[in-house]
Amino acid sequence: MQHRMELEMDLREALEKDEFFLAYQPTFDLSDMTPTGVEALIRWRHPVRGVVQPNDFIPLLEETGLITEVGRGVLREACSQGASCRQAGYPIAIAVNVSARQLDSDQILADIEGALCDSGLDPEALTIEITETTLMRNIEETSRRLAQVKQLGVRIAIDDFGTGYSSIAHLQRFPVDALKIDRSFITGLAHNREGETLIHTLVQLGKALSIETFAEGIEQQHELSLLRDEDCDSGQGFLFARPLDVPATETFLQNWADNITPTSTQAPQHT
Repeated sequence: MQHRMELEMDLREALEKDEFFLAYQPTFDLSDMTPTGVEALIRWRHPVRGVVQPNDFIPLLEETGLITEVGRGVLREACSQGASCRQAGYPIAIAVNVSARQLDSDQILADIEGALCDSGLDPEALTIEITETTLMRNIEETSRRLAQVKQLGVRIAIDDFGTGYSSIAHLQRFPVDALKIDRSFITGLAHNREGETLIHTLVQLGKALSIETFAEGIEQQHELSLLRDEDCDSGQGFLFARPLDVPATETFLQNWADNITPTSTQAPQHT
């Protein structure tokens, strides 16, 4: 309890002192291995602990409700960075994770509109990612809010797909553009045939519903090969690139613009 109280105090102070920052992990079209965008990932630069990973503080942000204010800041910063990259000549999209707390309120619509308006980012260049579990918390209200988000022109993706409880009937109720297949299924490709069967099923489900399929956590060349054989649309993972800070992201995009042709079929080896 004492540790939790100390962590909560640290988080409130982090919000006041602007200690949160974003890293950006590139995403790729698996058909030709060209970059399609970046996913914004929150980090915490703690004055004593150093950089803290989201699994160590996001749950408490959710519990305390601080995630709403933090999420609003993430949206603004990510949209601003996305607009900056596009103005520099890189026609990429940017994805931002939205929490269950944020989706519990109509304020999420104002937050997205404000971030788009302030940054000048094309709404079609923004993807809002929601976990499958979040999607199923309050189906009626979530469906209504996502429909309003979709009316803004923003894309919607289900994150960690395959780990929750949604059904095909539920998926058809939401205006979903992409299914992000959880990394646990990708890792399973290395161990058994069942993993390949699951990936095949998930990709075919996406095709049947006219929804883009996206693989998370690609780390091995054979995983990439199997995903391409199954015609999975897009992906990300350490095989391609780790999360990057802003200067490294800009350098990454510049290197791709200068050195990689659209017809390349080899996985990049950036770290």
